[in-house]
Amino acid sequence: MRPQAEAVATDEAVRRAWQTAVHEILGPESTLPEPESPLRPWENLLPALCDRYGEAAGLGLGLRIGRAFARQMIPHIAEEAPFQAAAFRFLPWPRKMARGLHHLAELASTWFGLAVEVEAAPWAMLWLPQGCPFAPPHAEAAYRCTPWEGFLQEMLYWLSGGRLFAVRTTEDHPAAFHIPRRPLH
Repeated sequence: MRPQAEAVATDEAVRRAWQTAVHEILGPESTLPEPESPLRPWENLLPALCDRYGEAAGLGLGLRIGRAFARQMIPHIAEEAPFQAAAFRFLPWPRKMARGLHHLAELASTWFGLAVEVEAAPWAMLWLPQGCPFAPPHAEAAYRCTPWEGFLQEMLYWLSGGRLFAVRTTEDHPAAFHIPRRPLH
């Protein structure tokens, strides 16, 4: 087992997983505009997808890319110390899901460079990122942050051992999500 201080999902692994996810969904010949920063290839993804494919299709592709990104990251995340601990692995799935969301928020904060908080509500968990890293800050309100939605759907499926959750945006912020405690399936 690795020392706890060592991060498994390095910045390079995150960028590589992102590129693989985009190529998986859009094809290797996709010609999205080059990001302003090669260190943050997901910047301005939603405007580029919506401009190219239309709003509904662009947001749908964003959701699929988020899910593909999560699938690419699961092998890296599973090796992170909090997810390796026996105390975590043997939790009942509702507690495992809640604790896993807090660990994912810490990882996502590191990857995307913005704070992500998880709060408990009576019948749900709330995923509250500082913003949407997939759209420019001035246009963030115009887009539902579907890559986050897809990422959360796939991660919850993994954390809960195959249960599906209806992840929905909250009404007050397009990048904040309501995650019911009870699965659909």
